[in-house]
Amino acid sequence: MILGSAFCLSTSGVGLRVIEEADGWQILFYRSLSMMALILIVLLLRRPHNLKTRIRALAWDDLVLALVLGTGFVAYVFALLQTTVANALFVFSSAPFFAAVLGWIVLRERVAARTWIAIAAAMSGLAIMVSAGMMSGRMSGNLIALWLPVSYAISVVLVRRSQQPDMLLALFLAAAVATLITIPFIDDFSLDWVDLGVSLYLGIFQVGAGFILLILGARYVPAAQVGLLALVEPVLGPVWAWLTVLEMPAQATLVGGAVILAAVAIDAAISAARSSRKSSQSSA
Repeated sequence: MILGSAFCLSTSGVGLRVIEEADGWQILFYRSLSMMALILIVLLLRRPHNLKTRIRALAWDDLVLALVLGTGFVAYVFALLQTTVANALFVFSSAPFFAAVLGWIVLRERVAARTWIAIAAAMSGLAIMVSAGMMSGRMSGNLIALWLPVSYAISVVLVRRSQQPDMLLALFLAAAVATLITIPFIDDFSLDWVDLGVSLYLGIFQVGAGFILLILGARYVPAAQVGLLALVEPVLGPVWAWLTVLEMPAQATLVGGAVILAAVAIDAAISAARSSRKSSQSSA
């Protein structure tokens, strides 16, 4: 489910690049509204009889998740509109480290020394991309993108800590938060059919299905590992943008992204090797 989530989310850049006239607030409104509709359908199909009970049982974690994810949805769109797909998604690729740190602080999930070293390496990769953004006039897009891994990591930790059977209701509220944020900034709600279709696609498939799979799958996977599996998104996102709209990332983006992905890959490989060794020893 986490891998499926990352695949769905990776298509955001392509969708936003084929928009013809709609601005970011219009895209966000229809994206968030269609996401709300999809989540409501899933909620009614999964547990139609206890929806009122779940509404009454909403806790602070659910409300915090709604606020964090809702603002994250807004930041996601504007980061991709104000910088390259590769730059925004490589910044997002630091999510496993934010998740590891928060998991250590909040859930007391142990973080290995090698992961702390990988975190330091990933932060250097982030610094390369952000500094390059300052020189290229894309500083705002890079700064907005920094909220993506933070909001993602907070969401993963909240999902793992929650006592709810799932946090789909909180996800519905997050989409509602994003919808409400957009309304004061929209002068005209009418879109042409292409822009409306792309916005609905982004709401239903890209972010809707993507985050439903994340919410359902994150309960069963350690926070740091969720972030590692989510790296399918920043790897595939720039590839889709290059294949479809011929958007080539800058050299600094490739260098910074390579540092981040290398840090994550080495950490993941060592972790997998040690887990495999422990399994073989226990079976012996």
